[in-house]
Parts: sequence; C-alpha cells; structure tokens
Amino acid sequence: MNFKPLLLAAAAFIALSANATVVAQWDYNKGSTKHSVSQNGASFSTLGGVTTTFVSQSGSSDPNAGQAMNTTTYGGATTGNMTRGVQYGIDTSGYEHLVLSFDQRNSSTASAWTALLYTVDGENWSQATTFHMTTDGSFVKGLSYDFSSVTGAANNESFAIRLVSMFAPGLSSYLGTSGNYASGGTIRYDMVTLSGTEIVASAVPEPASIALMLAGLGLVGVAARRRRQDA
Repeated sequence: MNFKPLLLAAAAFIALSANATVVAQWDYNKGSTKHSVSQNGASFSTLGGVTTTFVSQSGSSDPNAGQAMNTTTYGGATTGNMTRGVQYGIDTSGYEHLVLSFDQRNSSTASAWTALLYTVDGENWSQATTFHMTTDGSFVKGLSYDFSSVTGAANNESFAIRLVSMFAPGLSSYLGTSGNYASGGTIRYDMVTLSGTEIVASAVPEPASIALMLAGLGLVGVAARRRRQDA
C-alpha cells in the first residue's frame, strides 16, 4: 500500500495549522475612529471612567508611523482594584490556538501591575495572568498570553479580554511604576493583537469515517497475507 499521499496530506494539514492568522488587531492608525485592522466582531470599551487619547506610537512594534492609545483617569491609591482599564471583545468563531500580544508603555506614576482578565460567556471574568511593568517612558513590546489551553476561548462569539490596573501583590493599594502612584498616571497601548489558527472541520475525519478506514486497512492486510501464503 502506498502511504506517500497520506503522509503528504498530513504534512500539508500540519503546515496549514501552524500558520497563525490575525483574528483582530488594534494599531490605532485608522483615522479618528481608530478601528481594528481586522474587525471580526471586535469591540472596544473603557472601564471605570478611564479616558483615552491618541498619541505617538514611537517605540512600539508598529511598523507603520501612526498612533497609540493613551489611557488615564485611574482610581485612587486604595480603590477599584481590577475595575479600571480597557476591554476588547473578539468573536473567535472559526479560530483556535489563540494568542494575545500587545505593547504597553507606563508613565512613572501609573500602576506597575496590570491584570489580564477574560470571559467566555460575556458575564463572568477570570484572571489569566499579570504583567509587572518595571520601566517607564518607553514601550515594552510583545507582552503576550497563550489562550490555547483555556476552555471556551476558541470558536466563541462571546470571548473578550480586559487589561486593568491592579493592586500590588500582597497589598491593598497600587504601586507606581517607578514613582509614587497617582490616578493621573498614564498607560499607553499599541498593536493589541489576537492571533489564532483557522479551524478546518473537513480535515478531521468523523468517527464513522475513521472506523471505515481502519476496517479497510485491516482487509488490505488480510489480502496481503493471503497472497504471501499462496505464493
């Protein structure tokens, strides 16, 4: 039996699966509305009274000259833990193996700690990870989190994430990035990107098809043994 076509098909499928696609991306370069490059059911909102302006993206990973989004008006030093920041909603229908990446630039008085939250039902939120910013005045590029192992993140029209300021671990207050914390501190974001691989349903055989294939292979093996015996 010639297995070469099967091996070539499997290799092609693996290569296809390995190519990540941008599901949604915010580069803040598209005029006054600052739409995402790939909408795909994408939405944006601020949380807890945070305000935004659009400023220079110098130093970010954006290959095009443009803008970044600046956020400010955060809470008092001991109030609103993980309630103020930004929210991105992305319809991930048809995609899996999701990875979030973004660039972040803090001012010296902004919260040194940012929490990444996510929801798979649009209502209940869980904490994925935290990011500790130790430098101010320049972008930290390529901050990321892999959602591949998060149940419900893939193929979900209700998926959304939040980037929110949080109290320093073990404390009931914020700490500044490199100075005393202040609610007027700023956090700048750019190239907020969710990538994934397309789900190719036809590439996964149904259980009945698998059973038929195995049965066929078994018959081929029996026939081959009989030919050897007759010889």
